[in-house]
Amino acid sequence: MTAAPPLPQPRAEDLVADRFTGRSALVTGGGSGIGRAVVLRLAAEGARVVAADVDEAGAEETAHLAAGLAGEVVAAALDVRRESSVAACVERAGADAPLDVLVNNAGIELLGRVDETPPDVWDEVMAVNLRGPYLVTRAAQAQLVAAAAVRGQAAIVNNASLMGQVSARGLAAYCASKAGLVSLTRSLALDLAPEGVRVNCVCPGIVHTSMLERRFELTDDRDEAYEQTRRRPPVQYLGRPEDVAAAIAYLAADESRFVTGSALTIDGGVGAE
Repeated sequence: MTAAPPLPQPRAEDLVADRFTGRSALVTGGGSGIGRAVVLRLAAEGARVVAADVDEAGAEETAHLAAGLAGEVVAAALDVRRESSVAACVERAGADAPLDVLVNNAGIELLGRVDETPPDVWDEVMAVNLRGPYLVTRAAQAQLVAAAAVRGQAAIVNNASLMGQVSARGLAAYCASKAGLVSLTRSLALDLAPEGVRVNCVCPGIVHTSMLERRFELTDDRDEAYEQTRRRPPVQYLGRPEDVAAAIAYLAADESRFVTGSALTIDGGVGAE
């Protein structure tokens, strides 16, 4: 039996370029996993990034990891379920200059079929995964439009999921929330295109994050669960947070100026089967 490797961490030496010099960004869920990798990627390319998370200690750790990168990272507390928290965080993020980039990354995964999912659990998943991006986007829209008026464009990238496209057993609330986020992305893209704001989403498949680790720990044999999961993608390995961060950086950058309303699948080939 092959032992699971350590959870991969973003490495500053992997992140090169200066596409975001002089730009400002807000990344929700920036205290761990994909969100942390996105923060470090954007900062390495010169952005001033607010790493916002309900786990403020995690956001602070992200800011610490960003020391020495080209850009600046500031940690902030954010509960995407609460309008007051969202308003305060967005105001802080745009205090020096309007936001050029918004990455709606915060999310939760709670397992269960519909008959196994109490209404309060369903509401919690929807509040974080779907209502949260709505609230943050709504609060940040004026800043993004203002930035687009100066630079020609601004960008929103939502972190959806492959499960928002193909679905799976035992993930009713999660799949429904992510499918809603894919649809919201397309609606926002149409609404905001005339104002110079592009809106896209990424749909990651199996990515080795702390969320996935928690699922492994719930099994009888963690190492075997890891091996079965690793063999699932046709490429025969798990994605890393940095793989998704690279795609998000592309969708937020100027070279994707003709891309909006897109759902970019990043899954090692799982959805192609």
